[in-house]
Amino acid sequence: MKLSCSCNCHNYKSSDRSSCACCEGAEILTPKSVVNQPGLYTLAYRVGTHASFFETMQARLGDSKFPQLRNLKTRDSNDPSIALLDAWATVADVLTFYQERIANEGYLRTAIERGSLVELARLVDYAHSPGVSASVYLAFTVEDGYNLEIPIGLICQSIPNSDESPEFFETSEKLRVYAQLNRLKPRLKQQQEVNSKAATEIDKLYLDGIGANLKPNDPLLLIFGDAETEQVIRKVQIIEPQPEENRTKITLQLPPEVTQQPTTEVAPASTKAQKIKQLIKLPSIQPANALELERSKEQIFSPANIDINSRLINNTLNPADNTAVYQILTSDRANSANQLNQIKVLGIKAAPFGHDVQLKPIFDQQGRIEKYEEWQISGVDEPTSNSSNTLPSELRNILVLDAQYDEITPGSWLAIERVDVNEIGIYQVIKVENFTKIAYNTVGRITQLTLDKPWLKEQDTSLDVMRKTTVYLKSEDLNLVEKPVDLKDAPSSEHYISDQMEIELDNLYEGLQPGRWLIISGERSDISGVNGVWKSEVVMLAGVRQDINPNLPNDKPHTFLRFARPLAYTYKRETVTIYGNVVKATHGETHTEILGSGDATKANQQFTLSQPPLTYLPAPNPSGVASSLSVYVNDVRWQEVESLIQLSPTDRAYITQTDSDGNVTIIFGNGEHGARLPSGVENIMAVYRSGIGKSGNVGAEKIAQLAMQPLGLSGVLNPIAATGGADPESDYEIRRNASVGVTSLNRAVSVQDYANFARTFTGIGKANAQRLSNGSRQIIHITIAGADDIYIDRNSDLYRSFVQALYEFGDPNQALKVDMRELMLLIISANVRILANYQWTSVALKIRTALFDKFSFERQELGQDVALSAVIGTIQQVPGVDYVDVDILDSVSETEAQNPDILNRKLEELAQLGIGLGNGQLPIQPKQRIPVNLAVFDSTINQLFPAQLAILSPQVPDTLILKELKS
Repeated sequence: MKLSCSCNCHNYKSSDRSSCACCEGAEILTPKSVVNQPGLYTLAYRVGTHASFFETMQARLGDSKFPQLRNLKTRDSNDPSIALLDAWATVADVLTFYQERIANEGYLRTAIERGSLVELARLVDYAHSPGVSASVYLAFTVEDGYNLEIPIGLICQSIPNSDESPEFFETSEKLRVYAQLNRLKPRLKQQQEVNSKAATEIDKLYLDGIGANLKPNDPLLLIFGDAETEQVIRKVQIIEPQPEENRTKITLQLPPEVTQQPTTEVAPASTKAQKIKQLIKLPSIQPANALELERSKEQIFSPANIDINSRLINNTLNPADNTAVYQILTSDRANSANQLNQIKVLGIKAAPFGHDVQLKPIFDQQGRIEKYEEWQISGVDEPTSNSSNTLPSELRNILVLDAQYDEITPGSWLAIERVDVNEIGIYQVIKVENFTKIAYNTVGRITQLTLDKPWLKEQDTSLDVMRKTTVYLKSEDLNLVEKPVDLKDAPSSEHYISDQMEIELDNLYEGLQPGRWLIISGERSDISGVNGVWKSEVVMLAGVRQDINPNLPNDKPHTFLRFARPLAYTYKRETVTIYGNVVKATHGETHTEILGSGDATKANQQFTLSQPPLTYLPAPNPSGVASSLSVYVNDVRWQEVESLIQLSPTDRAYITQTDSDGNVTIIFGNGEHGARLPSGVENIMAVYRSGIGKSGNVGAEKIAQLAMQPLGLSGVLNPIAATGGADPESDYEIRRNASVGVTSLNRAVSVQDYANFARTFTGIGKANAQRLSNGSRQIIHITIAGADDIYIDRNSDLYRSFVQALYEFGDPNQALKVDMRELMLLIISANVRILANYQWTSVALKIRTALFDKFSFERQELGQDVALSAVIGTIQQVPGVDYVDVDILDSVSETEAQNPDILNRKLEELAQLGIGLGNGQLPIQPKQRIPVNLAVFDSTINQLFPAQLAILSPQVPDTLILKELKS
């Protein structure tokens, strides 16, 4: 067998190693056969390349079919004839290259030019999604003394980071704003409700200042009036100075006859899972606008609705009288009957004279002490064997103290506590006498008091009464101050604002109308043991009343705000701020542009906007957006339509087309389908907004600059991040969605129609629909994911428009539920052996790029399982890879991540995967498949779960671990 060619050039042309190009000569190689299997992402369409064309032409120089070329025997590349063949081979190479590219650009699957994809989609009347503008709620600050109207189109801008550009936002509704509504605060303090009926049940008092010099067990005298039953004694239990408020909190001892009522506290979220569940709780869904606000006649015409009362009266008065109406209607005060007049501390503890004397000695006939007995009270005769003694009535209101007390004056109050009868009496001093008293074998300087009523009884003749009596003196005045607001629904959490629908403000505010947007901001208190979590949520004002608390003495009217939906979170009351001048805004800046001049002699005149990208706003239609473009011809507005083909010659309309670079072209009619433009000089004008996409999803407190500043307006802020902005459709999405629009025809009838309708809705990247039971009835459950997996707030215009469109273009009687996808983060660990002469760093980077692309948000679908074979195949296709050994293929779902205990167990399991178990056991093998679920109803817990989406996220790089195998 011949093992090599005769010339030993080794330039073999085929598997037959006995011949070469030198030995056999040139062959005819073109045109090559073009055959493509179905489903390919690249078509082979070239009939030849430079080399094959050049060789074919050289072969035909000696072909008998071309005798005229027989004398061209040289094959030297320097020969002009051979050089000419080389040149035409180059021409043919270029032509076939572009012919192949043109062929590939003619199919959705193989086209790579965005322009081709856009034009191919137009063939089936599919216009690719242009993106959608973000929406946000802006809180404006008004200078003191001003009130003004915020117009539609007021421009504000974000303050960018170093690598960003400023984004412009414009208000989408008008609102009258007031300086007093800039930053509202909830009522933090209120008058202390201390009335005579509940005096024995009060458990706390708040006193002015922190220098009251009180001690536990000090008696406090509460005086409600001069009648005998209108004074109450309460003892101090705990003293808590609060210097930041310049007050002292006093906790009182409960009288024996009053039992402490147990407080019913909600058990705090003690586990980490419960804390995280609280942390990720979504805000309440508010009405879309004031027109959807549910209001009753009772609320509107309630006497407490001072606002409507004042407006009704104002319409019947002269303008000069209007300013005082509101003040007159809100001038009521609460009744202060039976309320506390004075509070006094009886700060000196004294005793009656003789309380500490020795017992009276009894002597026998020899003068020796025989026994001891108690003394009789001074002034009481010794009892005889035939009669019992009594205390004279004139002595029963006499109190002789154990020392001289100069602080006591007529009119002073004191309390006498007798442990023998277990009571405390309250008395007022009528007369004060200071003298030296001799009694009970002792002498001392004393103060004798005459009281307003008897404190001793007729049978109190023994000095033992004095030994069991304590006197509290020196009635020093104390002043009450306002206390923290108590919430009846949270008796143990007086400083909290919970998921309630009404908040009392700290003052009286005018100008708050139902339908107005408000933003509640503050530190959350519903995550047990976790501080410093600040949150903001938007609410719609459903009603306002100006009212007083009749139980609070001298309470002034305050404003009560009632919300359309309950608050989603619980806040620490003292941290709460309520923004009252809130206006909805959208991303984009308005431009007015002269497009050019009309020419009636030209058909289908075209003009291109000079400041792209054009802003599209969320709208409840099949595309999900509405253009911000308005075109005026001779100051008359023309209408935008989807197609010119159905227009009459007189219809003033136009269409728009967006190219691959986002440039928008306006096309007018030709006089047959749509009117031509009238001739004129610069008579074509466009008013539009520019700005769109994810760049508008700026963070909270980023929009803080007024681009235009009306008089009286000093600032702006977005307490809540902007959401809902999505970029134009990617090339992959155009390929996927171009045919979907044809199947549903902008209607939702079947379950699959709902999924297709959602997939082509601007701002939504993925969707899946399932008919499920929610435990009580059959519903269509739709799982969505935002374009590029953007977060979609349930209060955003994008979400509202989508839900509204489902009902308008689907069955209005069909029960629907829309949920966001549950994300699953893939975890992959692989050992890779690379071929010789390849660098690990370069190959590893290509592997990571390939895996992140293969399992990206764009490539994966809802409910799509992830197979181990797909991971291995993706790695194996990377140039330079010899073989791969995957030791971990797993995932962590949102549900698992929300429970730290489950997450920790999961991570511990992952740490053991691929590790030898010892004793000769083999390592644990990776999963062959990661199951990814579609939406399902769990009947055991009566809960619907959305569809899952499994991706490999570059945001968490440690979820992809690559190791080089070196042996």
